[in-house]
Amino acid sequence: MSSVVLLARPAVGAASAGAVGRVMAFLDYFAGVFTLLSLTAVVTCGLAATDRLMLTPRLRVAVQSLHRASAVAALGFLGSHIAVKVVERHAATQTAVVPFTGGAALAVSLGTLAADLLVLITATGVLRGRFAGSRRPWVWRVLHSLAYVCWPVSLAHGLTAGRKAHAWVFWGYGLCAALVALALLVRALSYVGRHRSLSRRRRGAKAYRPAAVRPAALSALSDTDTGTGTGTRPIARAARPAAATTAARRSVHSAGLPGPKHAARPGPRPLHLAQPGSGE
Repeated sequence: MSSVVLLARPAVGAASAGAVGRVMAFLDYFAGVFTLLSLTAVVTCGLAATDRLMLTPRLRVAVQSLHRASAVAALGFLGSHIAVKVVERHAATQTAVVPFTGGAALAVSLGTLAADLLVLITATGVLRGRFAGSRRPWVWRVLHSLAYVCWPVSLAHGLTAGRKAHAWVFWGYGLCAALVALALLVRALSYVGRHRSLSRRRRGAKAYRPAAVRPAALSALSDTDTGTGTGTRPIARAARPAAATTAARRSVHSAGLPGPKHAARPGPRPLHLAQPGSGE
């Protein structure tokens, strides 16, 4: 029995070594491609999540979730890609972290720069709440917008670094570029539509806004109404000629007729006191 185990150990070791070698070869060949595809999905979903013309709020939340999941996948494939290149001694450890060092080629340094930008973008996405509560929330937008730099740099790295690309690789990269261009078009249309809706609302608000009143016009209007500029309107009274009123009063007195009630009012009645002994 022990002899069988001893004979089986070399076979198992060879099989495991062969499996590890195949996995390493697969990751060496496709890890970078999967990183670029995941990064393309990150950029596309990030652009599409801002659309308010075709996507409902529920769909926007779903696209944002896909955006975060694609970022996590891109980080995983990126770590595998860097680890395989360092283990196989295709790149130094320092070159995998700091670009343009250690005599690395330009194509490799572009990949290192894209990797650093991807890590920074993912970190800003995780710490978005911290940036929103700070005094400068615009810093998050500036840092997170570095994805528009990371994606073309990684595309250039994939086309220039390593072995000569096949035709299907060029077609795949062209498809990624078309997806990003479509997402940019959707973002631009959404921005234009939002700007037009805001301008319409502002026009409607201006239509119902009262016109500005000038102080000079107010003072001129009050002077016209009062005639004296005091700001109070006089009570209109019927004009009566003074000569006709005086002549009417004289004719009433000469004829001995009683005048109007307001002209001749009865005087106070005399007060009679009762005498003692009288019947009053």
